[in-house]
Amino acid sequence: MLKPTVNDLDFLAKEIVLAFYQVRRSTPLRFEKGRWENDAEHSWSLALIASALAPHIDKKLDIGKVCQYATVHDLVEVYAGDTSSFASKELKASKDEREHKALKELQQKLTAFPWIAETITAYEEQSDHEARFVKSVDKLVPLLFDYIEEGEFYHEHKITLEEWKEHMKKHREKAQIHPGAFEYYDQMWNRLLANPHFFHDSTKT
Repeated sequence: MLKPTVNDLDFLAKEIVLAFYQVRRSTPLRFEKGRWENDAEHSWSLALIASALAPHIDKKLDIGKVCQYATVHDLVEVYAGDTSSFASKELKASKDEREHKALKELQQKLTAFPWIAETITAYEEQSDHEARFVKSVDKLVPLLFDYIEEGEFYHEHKITLEEWKEHMKKHREKAQIHPGAFEYYDQMWNRLLANPHFFHDSTKT
């Protein structure tokens, strides 16, 4: 394996790392009005929360691997963009194809750093406990943030509680891939349900 050059590092930082900062997610941040979470912030949050939680759920989980998966799990979105649970049906339907193409593009452009595409591929295959754990916690984190933000996204986009439950069916199914992490997801789910005022009330103008 050839040693990366400083030009390779420059490309990685400019074309991937900084681009990752610019992928906006559908999570408003209360500490800065009008600003939304980006993919880099989300991945760091996931890495920290998953790594901190892992030993309490299963001491056999490799925290290093958990952190690696969390770091790269959304990197394809540099080229594919983020797809929210509340995106259009058309956008959701094209998600897998867009992300598959994006992974191929990462493989082609980051030959100097094969670890990146290899780790993304291993995560997507969901073949080990760490990958499944990270995927489940990845679904938990948005619920946690939505609870902290008291449903700001739901109010801004006029999403009722019933609409939320309908949109989140697939999201909830994916979260069940790791039972230990899903226990926390379920608790956050129930906390949101216990606060219907976090959601848009269609009876009010």
